[in-house]
Amino acid sequence: MIRLTFPLLEDRRINRFTPMFWRFTVSLTILVTLVISPKAFAEPRMVELMFARDVVLREPVRPFKPGAYCEREAEPAGPIPVVDSQVENRVFFWSLYTNATEGVLRHSWYKEGVEKYGENIEIGASGWWRSWSGKDIISKEDAGKWKLVVSTVGENNQVICVVHFLVK
Repeated sequence: MIRLTFPLLEDRRINRFTPMFWRFTVSLTILVTLVISPKAFAEPRMVELMFARDVVLREPVRPFKPGAYCEREAEPAGPIPVVDSQVENRVFFWSLYTNATEGVLRHSWYKEGVEKYGENIEIGASGWWRSWSGKDIISKEDAGKWKLVVSTVGENNQVICVVHFLVK
């Protein structure tokens, strides 16, 4: 009979209730998780987004209120940003990603269900990546409910985020 021994655990002073045992167990669990599923930790994730009046030096300028939020629903679940077409003539959508991988994102701008503008945006491999696109606003023509759909471009187009705003 083969007997496996673990000297660390056989020492009577070290048992499963000691902090050293738990540190070892947690460290081993984390290590195994990282080795088995590295892809789970490398997916790009949108961590910040907003509609703004401009983008200067890759940063949004004077965001619209209330703030934008990402959702998957066809209709907004809460208050949405409002763009006054009498004052503003352009709106920008800006977003920040972590764990970005090289690829292409698509910003599709819809007014009341009809795509009015779309732009493919190349992103690079980076821990932090910012992207943005802009849409001209024509006062009477563009009044109404809008949504912007952020999706991947490629073999399996995947919707990352749906963001709503209103032009009045």
